[in-house]
Amino acid sequence: MVVYDGDCGICEASAGWIIAHIPVVDVVSHHQYGLTHIGSVWFVTDNGRLEGAAAISAILKLANARVYRAIGVVIGLPGVLFIAGLVYALVARNRRHISRLLGMNACGLPPR
Repeated sequence: MVVYDGDCGICEASAGWIIAHIPVVDVVSHHQYGLTHIGSVWFVTDNGRLEGAAAISAILKLANARVYRAIGVVIGLPGVLFIAGLVYALVARNRRHISRLLGMNACGLPPR
């Protein structure tokens, strides 16, 4: 199961992409999961929970398209995962501003 920030435009768009391209996973907002807030995407399985870049890597590995699965494998490589984690943290910290700049819903803002 993928749990995403239901108040973030980037997160909502990403969740829609996952639904369209990786139908084997359930996708729910943090509200639906029973959380009041979430700092990064979660990938919850019977074996535990991954967050951030590690979650993205694991999710992509389940995609129908070979190219997305390959991207997931590359992101999961030790050095790449470290860098992806830094990039993910930067985007996550600024997701509200980025969403607003892209004309998407941003936490607490009414839809455009």
